Amino acid sequence: MKDASPSDPRDIHAKALNERKQSVAELDQRANAIANLRLLALFGALALLGAIVFARLPSIAWLGELALVVAFGALVVIHARVHQQRDRMNAAVQFHERALARMAGKWRTFPQTGERWADAMHPYAGDLDVFGRASLFQLIDATSTRFGEEVLAKWLSGDEARSKDAAEAKNAIIVRQAAVRDLAARVRVREELCVAGSLVDEGKPDPRPFVMWAGQATSAETRLPGWMRVVAILMPIVTIGTAVAGSFGLVPRLTFVASFIVSLLFLGSQRKRLQPILEAASSKEGALSRYAGMLAILENETFEAEALIALQKRLKESGASATREMASLSRIVGFLDARENEIFKIFIGPALMWDVWCALALDAWRARAGRVAFGWFRALAELEALASLAGFAFEKPDFTFPEFVDEPILQAESLGHPLIESGKRVSNDVGIEGPGHAMVVTGSNMSGKSTLLRAIGINAVLANVGAPVCAKSMRLGRLRVATSMRVSDSLEEGTSRFYAELKKLKLVLDLSRTEKAGGEGAKSATVLFLLDEILHGTNTRERLIGARAILRELLSLGAMGAVSTHDLALGDLETEMPGFVKNVHFEEQVEGEVMTFDYRLRQGVVQSSNALRLMKIVGLEVT
Repeated sequence: MKDASPSDPRDIHAKALNERKQSVAELDQRANAIANLRLLALFGALALLGAIVFARLPSIAWLGELALVVAFGALVVIHARVHQQRDRMNAAVQFHERALARMAGKWRTFPQTGERWADAMHPYAGDLDVFGRASLFQLIDATSTRFGEEVLAKWLSGDEARSKDAAEAKNAIIVRQAAVRDLAARVRVREELCVAGSLVDEGKPDPRPFVMWAGQATSAETRLPGWMRVVAILMPIVTIGTAVAGSFGLVPRLTFVASFIVSLLFLGSQRKRLQPILEAASSKEGALSRYAGMLAILENETFEAEALIALQKRLKESGASATREMASLSRIVGFLDARENEIFKIFIGPALMWDVWCALALDAWRARAGRVAFGWFRALAELEALASLAGFAFEKPDFTFPEFVDEPILQAESLGHPLIESGKRVSNDVGIEGPGHAMVVTGSNMSGKSTLLRAIGINAVLANVGAPVCAKSMRLGRLRVATSMRVSDSLEEGTSRFYAELKKLKLVLDLSRTEKAGGEGAKSATVLFLLDEILHGTNTRERLIGARAILRELLSLGAMGAVSTHDLALGDLETEMPGFVKNVHFEEQVEGEVMTFDYRLRQGVVQSSNALRLMKIVGLEVT
């Protein structure tokens, strides 16, 4: 069931936070009271025991001793449960605190930055602050598992959409938007998912070892042979039977020892076959059982979105629910862990052929459910990624879900940068009419050219993953973002800044050629290029010639986008290519020695510059 429609996300989270903190305080009081009762029960039991021994109390006093011991044991169990409830409630407190921190602009201190997903050769991630400190990933990520983090990172990287054709990609985004909307309204579900995830482990443990073990082939050749079950039935019957018969004098009393030795020899001969199964399950089952609570949330919730219902179906691919299969595996491993007791391991286990029975049960479980275990974790990972996007959507009520159209265009009203706080953000209307169209953005230093390009790019990335965008409205088609903005030299590679930029520009051109080669093919997409201060590292004459050539080439390949520049002559392309190139600019405002910026986009080429004025402001006099 969806939660009530919120009037203000801050009020929703603040109210829930106060309630959870109050619950934590109550649980603390309860835990302290139980701890005191435990001490009373313990001291009472010790005192009564001393009185029984030294004061020679009547035998009935032992009933009191028994009652105090039972009470102490019960209090230990209850105390542990209260602590568990308090841990869950503290995790809920953290969930709401993080949400409020994001809305207050304090998310840049969050530990998960996605730095390991940063790739210098990615078409746009480095330029648009998708990963790393103060990045889009750091703002959005609310995952608790390694798989969930990977799925979210792949979505933001655009990896998951590249193999889809235009119609399939558009439908996938629309379906995901519906799932994000559905989850956005379910604050309780997202809180429970976060709480269950907090109990998994810190540092987002990797479930791959378990998944790999569970998914290993279990053909008739690799499974344990059927005769082993027969041995596992007969040997305990013989051993226990001869032991019982010996106690009644029906056979020599030590006859069972021979059967026991045969059992030991059999287990030793099968050790190489049994041990890998037992060790793998015992070490890796914990990875599965810790995720049981998270999967139960996905399994039990009544969703409305098509994508979320499809995820639930994946949990039943083995014929039974994922949580039932996990409970079955946990029981098997529970029996297996009984071997840790030395007496059981040396005497009882071999007599009952315990290892064989556990191995047979694990073998059967893996044959039945192991092949679909990856699907469970994949479904959970997608749920976590969707929940991250849903939290972002819920906490940004002024953002809007974009409209996807068949034509490769980009039109946005009041487009802003989502990583800039609302109180500092300035939004502008932006329109790029389709393939072969471009904006040339001119303006003085610090006026907002780079921020505009990054706002266009990062909102296109958000749109492509099914998230809301920082705009009043937005319409776009299938676009593949490619940028050349944040370029630096490399001492390690012996690469100059100019050469590094050429490599980035070549990447943009190569992507455009690849999409152009697809022509009208099903998988073709339009490249949205964003080039900041193009060819900044060379002289003015060659920079202008090169920039004009690159921009013409991109437009001829059917790409579309925007380029910022200080070379006002590049604005001549609007006259040379009327209807395809549009000039826009930012400018500064000067009053006396004070220079300010309004970051408002204007039509045409800028008519002023501020480089010399800025040099003077910082104390660099130029004659």
